[in-house]
Amino acid sequence: MQKQFEQALKSFFSELPEPLVPCALQVELLDAFSKEQRLYAMKDVLRKFPRENYDVFRYVVSHLNRVSQLSRVNLMTSDNLSICFWPTLMRPDFTTMDALTATRTYQTIIETFIHQCAFFFYNHSAYSCYRSSPPHTAAHFSPLQQQSPPTTPQSPLQSLLPPLHQHPHAHHPPAEQETL
Repeated sequence: MQKQFEQALKSFFSELPEPLVPCALQVELLDAFSKEQRLYAMKDVLRKFPRENYDVFRYVVSHLNRVSQLSRVNLMTSDNLSICFWPTLMRPDFTTMDALTATRTYQTIIETFIHQCAFFFYNHSAYSCYRSSPPHTAAHFSPLQQQSPPTTPQSPLQSLLPPLHQHPHAHHPPAEQETL
């Protein structure tokens, strides 16, 4: 189910006339990423997103962050997720040499958004980014871990979907019969 959702999401974003991360701000993100205070510089660029792009980007990154928190089960770390999603979210022009040489940086920018989701979107403090292990390990202890992680915001469409996990012994009331 998760894989179908992600394929549908990638398909949707690839068909948009403009990428979710606006082309005009991608160069600014590259510049921000090269600064010493990269997280704060990236957050400043994020504030320049059109409102709709910002809201959808926050929702997608929050979802990817939640998936990465289960990486011990699903093997989808923030690194793996960023590899899968950065081309869809940013859609650089691969006909230019600049875009080709910046691909690893673009991927790392998306990984940073996923990994630091609480900082970028929920006003939590930033925590160290250790690429060798996911954020839920002891190497990543921070005040953030004492709080519950941000949950993925509920989409209006979510009420139309069946629950993902149901207990096998859960009691299900009988469906009401429709009378004519």
